[in-house]
Amino acid sequence: MKANDTKIIKLLIENKENNLSINSLAKLLKKDYKNVHNITSRLKKAGIIELQPFGKSYIIKLKTKISPLIFEAEYERKEELLKNKDITIMQGSFNKLHSKLYILLVFGSYAKKTNKKDSDIDLMFIVPDEAEEKMEKEIDSIARTLPLKMHITIFKETDFKAMKNSKETTVGSEAMKNNIILNGIESYYERIK
Repeated sequence: MKANDTKIIKLLIENKENNLSINSLAKLLKKDYKNVHNITSRLKKAGIIELQPFGKSYIIKLKTKISPLIFEAEYERKEELLKNKDITIMQGSFNKLHSKLYILLVFGSYAKKTNKKDSDIDLMFIVPDEAEEKMEKEIDSIARTLPLKMHITIFKETDFKAMKNSKETTVGSEAMKNNIILNGIESYYERIK
């Protein structure tokens, strides 16, 4: 049961921009419509998703709610990405940062699973306001030791919140649409709710 709940949540996270119905979820998961309907009903009752009427069906939207099931789905997505040895090495290096109070997102082609051999790794760090300068130096220092093509963006929390609430298309809004959280899953969901 719980595994199917997590699969549905993963699909909703990975398809934030798409309008998925119960029927389209059932097809993507190759599961029976009735089972997917029962799972979505349970997730709606738990307050994890909302169903928006669309013609004779419903569009399923994931709420940005703090939930163990969402955290589990995000953890599974992270583990899938860490099967890439370059990402594992990179994450291990950034785990040596002095402060552990940061959020690390992978976005772009790696998050969309369209990366090629020569793709750069798009990273976004969200760091505490008071530690921005120190962490920026540390991140830059670590990045220079890695033989990987990376594009790193660093935001302090207040800048990220402002970007999140902005109507303009920014790096932050693009990263929020499609990302994989390598560090700070719970903190990320606290910031976007």
